[in-house]
Amino acid sequence: MFLAAFGLTADPFLDTADPAFYHETPAAMQRRQRLSDCLTAGRGLAVVVGPIGAGKTALLNAVASDMIAAGFGRVGLILDPTFATEEELLTAAARALGLNRPSGDSRRDYRESFKRSLFDSAGNRQEQAVLLIDEAQLLDERLLETLRSLLNYALDDRKLLSIALAGQPELSDAILRHRNFADRVALWLELKALTVTEAGELVSHRLRCAGFGGPVSPFEDDAVVALSIKSGGLPRRLTTLAREAMESAAERAAASVSLLDVEVAAQRIAPQDINAAGSDSLSRASGSGALSRASSPKSLGERLRAWWRAAS
Repeated sequence: MFLAAFGLTADPFLDTADPAFYHETPAAMQRRQRLSDCLTAGRGLAVVVGPIGAGKTALLNAVASDMIAAGFGRVGLILDPTFATEEELLTAAARALGLNRPSGDSRRDYRESFKRSLFDSAGNRQEQAVLLIDEAQLLDERLLETLRSLLNYALDDRKLLSIALAGQPELSDAILRHRNFADRVALWLELKALTVTEAGELVSHRLRCAGFGGPVSPFEDDAVVALSIKSGGLPRRLTTLAREAMESAAERAAASVSLLDVEVAAQRIAPQDINAAGSDSLSRASGSGALSRASSPKSLGERLRAWWRAAS
């Protein structure tokens, strides 16, 4: 309904990985470059953490696409790492990287089989392999030792396998419980919430990609602030709210999307998630233009500093 009302040729807020609608903030571009550099330089292990909907999968897909387009070695992506055994993990890794299926009668046999396949492929062709694992908080912690062993595979001048783990904040806690594995992390990245300005830019970008040709965004300034606060600055939730807010505006035949429409959208989608702190912050932001957020759990930086203090 809202497509015709706002002159759009496509839905700008579908929850898909369509690269045509992908938008990067300067901070996101920097994270993408740092992750790509870490993996292509063969530094070993990179870890990306962030809450649900922060853009972890989009980041992995973007980096994978960049490396594939550049003709870089072997790139494999595992989306569901709920493996019960080491053999299952090694089999999935080999499949993702296009290597021969490992085999054997024991875990050691499987590791040696995977190692031979990796050396035969990457070693002989002067290639490096990159394994990306999404939803890594689902990994059985016992398998972290398996991944650590894979990071040991190297020639004299380079590593043969780099690994990136992306997951929710509890992933960092799991890693820090295993010092030998945590010591192998070459890069930690934490995905941050979008600012109000970044939220507005994301919405405007998607609208333009969907055919909006107006001189200014149909979202009023207060509506953008509300989207940012009620979504917690998380891209996936923000776009879901934005879509429903446009539906609300179209239903009342409005020419623009207002604060009221965002409130309606929030109640339609998940009223139980709209807490008092968010409502108070929204009220203050509407009156003064200031953005206030509720307190959040410890950041990745705080977790790492505490870990280093305890380990020293």
